[in-house]
Amino acid sequence: MVMTTSIIQPSKEDKEEAQKSFMTLESITVTMETKDSILFEIEGKSISLPKKAVLLLQKVLEAMAGGKSVEVSTVSEELSTQEAADLLNVSRPHLVKLLETGKIPHKKVGSHRRVKLEDIKKYETALKETRRKALEEIAKEAREMNMGY
Repeated sequence: MVMTTSIIQPSKEDKEEAQKSFMTLESITVTMETKDSILFEIEGKSISLPKKAVLLLQKVLEAMAGGKSVEVSTVSEELSTQEAADLLNVSRPHLVKLLETGKIPHKKVGSHRRVKLEDIKKYETALKETRRKALEEIAKEAREMNMGY
């Protein structure tokens, strides 16, 4: 199940506050390369946040400071075909074809297909690598033909 929280069009005040907060967090995260968490004190109470959560918050603040809308989603380890299609930014019928041809592993639960998040990420990484290699090959051929690339 995917749960989503959105911040749509931050106000001018939100952007300014986000910019200040982003810059402060950025100065902190630069120095925490080897740390797994960071300790904050807020209104007299201490809270330890995982490094990954701090880096995510930093990205959210950066986007808000730039006036962008932000959406944060939680994703289950096992996805429906629609959730998997949404993550890959493809149609559900296209995803089903990828499942049926074995390009992405899946299992059936009753009449429903379920896909592991890990398998979606592996497919996405492999697809990006294939695209990168194809672009390198095109650029190489363009250089060989003296096309100015």
